[in-house]
Parts: sequence; C-alpha cells; structure tokens
Amino acid sequence: MVLKNYRTLASTQTWDSTAQTIITQLPRDFLAQRYYIDMNSSGAVAAGTVTPVVDGLLKCITNIKIVAVGEGSSRTIFEVNGADLYHMNLFDYGAPVSPITFPLTTGSGQIHMNFCIDFRVNKLDPDDYSVAIPTYLLSTLQLEITYAAPSTTNYGSNPPTTFATDVTTRITCVEGIPEAGEDFSSNPLMTVLTKTLTADTSTGTLESFDTFFQVGALIQRDFLRVEDSSNVRSDAEMTNFQVNSGTIPLMSNIYVPSQKMNNIINYRISSGFPRGTAVFSGTTSPILNAPYDQGNYISDGYFMIDFYNNRMPFINTAGGLRIGGLSTVGYNTGDLVFQGNFAAASSIIRRVQETVEG
Repeated sequence: MVLKNYRTLASTQTWDSTAQTIITQLPRDFLAQRYYIDMNSSGAVAAGTVTPVVDGLLKCITNIKIVAVGEGSSRTIFEVNGADLYHMNLFDYGAPVSPITFPLTTGSGQIHMNFCIDFRVNKLDPDDYSVAIPTYLLSTLQLEITYAAPSTTNYGSNPPTTFATDVTTRITCVEGIPEAGEDFSSNPLMTVLTKTLTADTSTGTLESFDTFFQVGALIQRDFLRVEDSSNVRSDAEMTNFQVNSGTIPLMSNIYVPSQKMNNIINYRISSGFPRGTAVFSGTTSPILNAPYDQGNYISDGYFMIDFYNNRMPFINTAGGLRIGGLSTVGYNTGDLVFQGNFAAASSIIRRVQETVEG
C-alpha cells in the first residue's frame, strides 16, 4: 500500500510583473503524482478601468514545463501554457480549480489563480499511482514557469505596469511513499506536450495535418484549442473533424458541437460558480459563466478527443492496472492524420497530447 504525502515547498517563485522564467527544483525522494500551483498577490493596481480579454491573466503564464534528467539524458515531460492547463483542469475535475481574480479598476486588488499538473490515468482516483513518477531514480527534476508582463493582449485594457505586491507562486506536491517491497521503477511514463499548427486551407475543405499527433506510444487523449488569427479562442473556427489511421477512419466527420456535448456528458463539466457571480473585481468573469451561456460553452474553443476504450490496446502495469488508449507503436509520421474543416486559412489549432510510454 502506498502512503500519501502532501507538502508545500519552502521555495517559492516571485513574479514581479516583468517577463521572466523561474525554475524550481522539485523533490526527488517519492512518487510524484500531482503538483498544485497557487499564484497569489495581495495587491496589484490597474492603470485605469480594465476591459479584460478572454483568458486574461491566464495568458500571462506563457509556459509551464517540467524537465526530468535521468541516466544522463534530459527530457521535457510536461509543457502547457496557463490558459490551456486551466481549461484542461476544468475538463478533468468537472469544474474550475479556482476562480481567477485580478483588478479591473483603478486601485489595489488581489491576483489569484490555481493550476494542477496531474500524472494520473484516472484523474479522480486519489490512489492512482500507475504513471506516478519515481523521482528517486532521477538526478534532476525541475519546474520552469515562464511569466509575461501584463499587456493589452494577455490582460486587458489599462494593464498594470507594476504590481503593488509581487505574485508569490507556491508549489504543493502530492506524492506516494512506497512501502517496503513495492517497486515502481518500471512505471510507464506519461508525457503531456503541446503543439500548435495553422490552417492554410479556406473553409469548406477538410485540411490534413500529418504531424498533428505525436506517435510511437499509447495516445490517451488530445485536448484541442481552436482560435482565430488574433489568438481568440472560438467554437466557430472549426465545424467538423476526423481522425484516420492509415486508410481506417477512427473518427469520421465529427461535428464539433456534438463532440463538445460528448465531453460535457463524459467529463460531467459544470462551471462550479453560479451564473453571474462576480469572480473578477468589478465585473463578471468572461470565462467562468455557466456551461451554456447564450449558446456558448464554458470553454469556448476547447474540446477533447479521448482515445481511451477498453477494447483498444493497453499497457499492463506492475500493479495489474490496464492503461488504455490508441497504440501508435511502430507508427511513422503521417500514419495517424487529423483533418479539420476550418473557418479561415489563418485559423490556429493547438493540441495538448497525453501519451503513455510503456
């Protein structure tokens, strides 16, 4: 039986509103299952009345990355930006992990946002260590967070030029302590990595992306964000998609709103906040309304392609768990193809792929 251990690191990150990347060394003594990231400032001053952009403040977190070094080689095992991770958390847990707060009027207000980095197959099982990282086998494990200075594109109009109080980022580790005789050294490796592509075919035609998927292992799922050329996410940017494995259609002409409805049913997504709740200072959140607000989905422009199916290939773990997904072992680039029908030749699609290597 694995004993659970929680600890908030004494080492914090300090974001002073300037663009920078800060590195934190993570512990390397137990099984790493999750990392909670809490960003908080007791005071920030807007330069005037702010009209927030969608995903305002979240866009200031341009990259969250975990790099592992073991046996002489370095590898990025997690890399997602703040907005994508926040919404991916919403899918995983059915509701936002926290409200997003930042000042929208002249005067001091709190800045706050939370994220969870989750190395579990079943995101709702507190005892799932099937892909937990045996950190004691590594020589280095570090978390790198890249912050951007608040601007009109990542915050809103009249963004603060400085913070009255710096943002403190705290990291809490959720870990497992194996008992004597338990061996997790052969745990499969889960990677969560991002790729961005731009459409070059006008609306009405299915455009193929041969390099969309990362192949060679077991793909569990792909979290997709579709946005326009101004980087504003929108459900209107793609009408339908399909996935082909060679000549075999795995998903055929899927209508995006139907896929989003499927996500709501399977992930039991809800807003977590009553409609109209003022979670920003002085205004209703532009991203945290109820699941349907005048026809819009809470995570407009986001949807999940989930390959998990108990009839598909799986990886057996030492603990007897079967990790399901789409096996792409032996695939070459172009063997698994994503096709989408986009609103414009400049539409942007980004995917966050969760892959397990046995």
